[in-house]
Amino acid sequence: MGKDLSAYKKIRLGDDLRSWRLENSKTLAEATAGLKGWDAARLSKVERALLPITAADLAELLDHCGITGQEREEMEGLLEDGPSRRWWRDFNDTITAAYAEYLGLEAEAAHMMEYFPTGFPGMVQTEGYANEMIAAGLDSPGEEQIEAATEVRMLRQRRLTEEPILTVEAYFGEVTLLIAGDQEVLAEQIRHAIKVARYPNVTLRMIPLSAGRPAVLASGVTLLRFPQGADAEFVFIEAVGGMLPRRSGRDVRRAERAFNRVKRYALSPEDTITALERKLEEIT
Repeated sequence: MGKDLSAYKKIRLGDDLRSWRLENSKTLAEATAGLKGWDAARLSKVERALLPITAADLAELLDHCGITGQEREEMEGLLEDGPSRRWWRDFNDTITAAYAEYLGLEAEAAHMMEYFPTGFPGMVQTEGYANEMIAAGLDSPGEEQIEAATEVRMLRQRRLTEEPILTVEAYFGEVTLLIAGDQEVLAEQIRHAIKVARYPNVTLRMIPLSAGRPAVLASGVTLLRFPQGADAEFVFIEAVGGMLPRRSGRDVRRAERAFNRVKRYALSPEDTITALERKLEEIT
């Protein structure tokens, strides 16, 4: 049975193997030729993080390919640590496989940037607000699904205050404050957002309506960065039916440019808190 790697480590290992193979100008067939139990199809699946791998099988592959030194140590090191507690598995009956993979990546990320055009970002939502947002989803979820999805969102927020601490930059449009809904829920949400915005690891900024169309992105976007550095980044784009993952350098650069544009128009963190306090006074 293959090693139970986290989603991120599985992707890292696959990327490392593929990078070595391409740098050494080897095809999938050439890299596995003569190695018992291996063929192009199996290596391709490992490289794409679609197939688990045991430490013994990885060692045989590395021996066969002649991978030594630091490269080998880094690849084998990915299999050394036991799997962390993956709390989202308790919700396998109610969340999609794609969302479970996202949660696995988020659990190991060091930095998150997220943009929501018409709502408070998930990492700063209250239970009541999250419940309203999820219930209004396009897929018309049932009561059990709403309850489970809300609980997942609340559990995700533990990274804001528990080790390893996640650094968050969150952006949202001012229209968020204008959408009709339960005013008590909104007031509670604003109070919570003001509190979280003062955490040392959280930056919360609002894009004012006066910024106009240039500051508006077509959909929600989340960019995850990992401790290993700038080459370890994933982009997730909100779409009908879920979040679309993007890993290519081009997609990451596009997301970074989009966030840079949003930053130019967003209020400062201090002015954002002031705007939220003003809205809170207005509705209470």
